[in-house]
Amino acid sequence: GMNERQQSVSLGQGQGKKAERAIMEGRDQGLWVILQNCHLASSWMGRLEVFVEDLHPDKVHDQFRLWLTAMPSPDFPVSV
Repeated sequence: GMNERQQSVSLGQGQGKKAERAIMEGRDQGLWVILQNCHLASSWMGRLEVFVEDLHPDKVHDQFRLWLTAMPSPDFPVSV
């Protein structure tokens, strides 16, 4: 089912590494990765921006999806 094909990470203090692992696993295994509450990790958004920029279509599983949820925040990078 779909639950085996997705990983959710609720961001907040200290969750950046967990989110990075989820993105890498999703990229390689074709998982849907949901990063929730991105507005709570504004200090980590620059790192997320780098991860997103490094996602090259020829090196990403075709089923991989990255979903982000956030409340409005001036710290959220437009490019993400």
